[in-house]
Amino acid sequence: MLIDAHMHVWTREMMPNWFLRSMAWREARKELPFGTIEEWFQKARPQYYDPGAEKWLKIMEDCGIDASINVTNDLGSAEGFAGDEAPLSIEEINREYCRWAERHKGKFYTFIGVNPLRGKAAVELLEKGVKEWGALGLKLLPHTGFYPNDRICYPLYEKCVELGVPVSIHTGAGIFRYSKYAHPVHMEEPALDFRELEFIAAHAGAGIGELWQEMCTVARYIPNINLELGQVAPTVIRGGFRGNKGKYKDHIPQFIDMLDIMRNTLIGGCANIIFGTDMPTYPGEVLKEWCDLFKNLPAVAARYGYDFSQEETDLMCYKNIVRIVKLDLEEIKRAAKK
Repeated sequence: MLIDAHMHVWTREMMPNWFLRSMAWREARKELPFGTIEEWFQKARPQYYDPGAEKWLKIMEDCGIDASINVTNDLGSAEGFAGDEAPLSIEEINREYCRWAERHKGKFYTFIGVNPLRGKAAVELLEKGVKEWGALGLKLLPHTGFYPNDRICYPLYEKCVELGVPVSIHTGAGIFRYSKYAHPVHMEEPALDFRELEFIAAHAGAGIGELWQEMCTVARYIPNINLELGQVAPTVIRGGFRGNKGKYKDHIPQFIDMLDIMRNTLIGGCANIIFGTDMPTYPGEVLKEWCDLFKNLPAVAARYGYDFSQEETDLMCYKNIVRIVKLDLEEIKRAAKK
């Protein structure tokens, strides 16, 4: 079984203009390479437009992913872009995702994404999302302008403890805003202050050439920090961010070594490592290889002289996220048979 602990689906109405402009500038060093924002969105990122997660469900089937968790990002209220919200409010966005999850039970799940700078409204949205709409956790996106150890986040952590749900926090590169907020070190304090709360380090500081070692250092003796591997794939598989030049055509040997270091560093070993993708942010063929790597991890690792057991593989592929998020495994199995 393979469960994706970190993916995204969107519609145009869920994206503020600043976000799309930032994407366009990053990729073409021009603000609007195709004219209007709408034209750029349709031509450069058509895979991002996925009402109801229908495209993603087909990709899941093709790649052998049994279930996925949409980790909602609150892109509104980003530092420097006050007032530049998406056409839909953050409450409407989260409500829509929860409707999709209800429609695709056993296949598609969602976390509530909300910026703690929204204050009391953020806590109220989290509670409503979990109690009334069926959301299974909280997603925080620090690089929009807050540190995870800032006391403004603590009411949300307290509410997560009360509700019995985990929190996923972006770590690593800021991507569209400021990386300083998303450095792994800022997860240490809240994880120690809320020892009964499961923290998911989204991206695990990111992959080869990024902050995964810093993430390991922070999480080493903190068993309620779990390293989730979304967005690591394109640093490993050729056709992603790296791997087309130099010694390796891909970086699978380096990744297996990285995974080995992680399991030997973390106090819980593989019990603190979670599979994720962060799709649709890179090519589909990279995703397919990433999924195949994990589904065949014992054999792949053996090629490079490493020993990963099937038990360790199952922990990372699905058992850890089932435990942390309290997923209904029987519901997932029933959905797989339909």
